[in-house]
Amino acid sequence: MDEAKKLLLHVLRDAIRGENANPSAIPMEMRWELYQLAMEHHVLPLVTDALHVESTDKRKKLGVEEQAKQLVIAQAQHTADFLLLLKDLEQHGLRPLVVKGIVCRNCYPEPELRPSVDEDLLIRPEEYAAYRTALEAAGFQTDDTSDGENYEVSFLHPGSHLCVEIHTCLFPAESEAYGDCARYFDGAMDRAVEREIEGMTLKTLAPTDHLLFLLCHAYKHFLHGGVGIRQLCDMALMAEKDGDRIDWPYIRSACDELHIAVFSAAMLRICDKQLGFAMPEVFADIAVDESDLLKDILSGGLYGVEDIDRAHSSTMTLEAVSAARSGRKRKGALHSVFLPLDAMRGHFPYLRRYPWLLSVAWAQRICRYLARKSHPDPVSPARSLQIARERIALLAEYKLIDQL
Repeated sequence: MDEAKKLLLHVLRDAIRGENANPSAIPMEMRWELYQLAMEHHVLPLVTDALHVESTDKRKKLGVEEQAKQLVIAQAQHTADFLLLLKDLEQHGLRPLVVKGIVCRNCYPEPELRPSVDEDLLIRPEEYAAYRTALEAAGFQTDDTSDGENYEVSFLHPGSHLCVEIHTCLFPAESEAYGDCARYFDGAMDRAVEREIEGMTLKTLAPTDHLLFLLCHAYKHFLHGGVGIRQLCDMALMAEKDGDRIDWPYIRSACDELHIAVFSAAMLRICDKQLGFAMPEVFADIAVDESDLLKDILSGGLYGVEDIDRAHSSTMTLEAVSAARSGRKRKGALHSVFLPLDAMRGHFPYLRRYPWLLSVAWAQRICRYLARKSHPDPVSPARSLQIARERIALLAEYKLIDQL
């Protein structure tokens, strides 16, 4: 791990506890590399707030500070807009479960320093039509045509740019790779708890459900491209805040059954060693070297999506786990082009209603790929394959698949 990445972890450890880092300990030539990393991992406001760096280059200093300031202002406005939306939904008799987002932010000393891309709401499937009507009446738009058949649907307000994701379940049951996670949240709405956030009472997942969800959600993102360091910050802070209300033996049992115990232990060990969160005793018996996972996290940025080759490689990592879970033989690289119907539905929602258009969706996907090939930063098939091989080796290392 290079020095800038070590510094990022050191500063984040202070930042998530509301403490100031020591800027004098950071060489001036490394500060801008640190800021660049912070931007890639979407934690710039946390880093700049903790450092308060005095720079001899005022243009660079003001540029970074101004960008961080604008992110904080935008997040504060999105939070206010989101709370207004929840009040509007209540007036329609709708009280969704708020998942991640504002609940995770509320664990930070200064919530608006932790940016969120969207806000997630869990609802009962039979309520989808009512939520869609209420959201559209509030000015939100969606391009989804599934009438609630998709397990998640994004709604965007074109004026405020607030994005809300409506979930009828937390994981798609049809996914071979992580669909099993869904059953652990059956009845989650009946186990919901209330939290006071910014003067409003919200319904959210019970502490045990929420922490287990963060672990499973990180696993899902790991298969799709990468876990973000911000996810681990959320995990550490929520575990500290709700520690005495979390049933850790149940979480360990669920992770064992889902075959993600070693992976989860590695994440929790990173939280322990790098972020100052004590490793839960129920995971302490798992001997695991978390260094390769930490390297993967720090090299991937936010969820690994900013590297197009890494993102493209995810079809192969997903296939490796899907084959392991279903007990079938792993398919070759050509499978990453001609994905099966279940996998394509997430990218082309019309396939839920018109599955016979699968060949049309394949053609669209190939056209998108070719368009990306002509992009200034094109896809490299060779690099995607190399990244896939390296990340499949990580799957084996953390016992997500059998040894290669």
